[in-house]
Amino acid sequence: MSTRIPLSVRSLFVIALALIGLCLSSVASAAGRVQWKSKTFKERSDKAWNLEVAIYLPKAPDIPHVPMKFEFQPEVYYERDMMDGDKLVERKVPLENRQALIESVDVEFLDSGTGKIEPRTRFTFKLTRAHGYEAGEYKVSIHDGRNDQAVGAPVTLVFEGENEVIDRRAMVFSGNDKKKKADSDDKKAAADKDKDSDDKKAASDDKPADEDKKPSESAPATDAKSDEKPSSEPGTIKEKPGGCGCRVAGASNGRDAGLGLLALGLSSVLLRRRKRALR
Repeated sequence: MSTRIPLSVRSLFVIALALIGLCLSSVASAAGRVQWKSKTFKERSDKAWNLEVAIYLPKAPDIPHVPMKFEFQPEVYYERDMMDGDKLVERKVPLENRQALIESVDVEFLDSGTGKIEPRTRFTFKLTRAHGYEAGEYKVSIHDGRNDQAVGAPVTLVFEGENEVIDRRAMVFSGNDKKKKADSDDKKAAADKDKDSDDKKAASDDKPADEDKKPSESAPATDAKSDEKPSSEPGTIKEKPGGCGCRVAGASNGRDAGLGLLALGLSSVLLRRRKRALR
């Protein structure tokens, strides 16, 4: 006689197997647990954050130093904006599809007091801005470097600090810029004017020498004309030093006329004396 299992019992059995399998898979995927000293860390004066974490493994590892990988996935960026009126505004900017920052370190499980390898340890390390970290929020997960198995559950850490200020004020163009532009235009116009005068001067200096000689050649002719004066004395004789003794035709005619007048005058005087003598 066969015994049939009720449907409800079979359903409960399947659910129980599924839960057991889920628990085993979670244990296999996340070995051990992680306990952070704090989930909020303040930035130090050296632009760094000091992190302290306690790691608990299911059993002691077979080596004293276990290579582990800390993966920091950026989720929120603390932005600081300078707005109009010199007002500083801080806001949280969600980040998506950002590349994770990975720190590979060797975590020591060796107890220096007893010399034995323990399944738990406390580890401290430092993160700096020089490595790309900024004030914000990061989702942190730890993996065993030997088999890439997750250690503990991911947790979100907050890095407090002041990021670089972003200037979002409106651009203001003052009148000084227009004045400077006008001054530069005036200087440019003056420079162009000086250049034109220099070009004209250079062109006048490059004229042919014949043009410069024309006024000088005409000057002696003008002087010669000014030196010639009309003669008001017809009887004046002009002689050349060392000449041939020749007389000017106009001068000899004037002399003969003078002698004629003199002779006429003498004859008139003689006639008067003669008339007086006859009386």
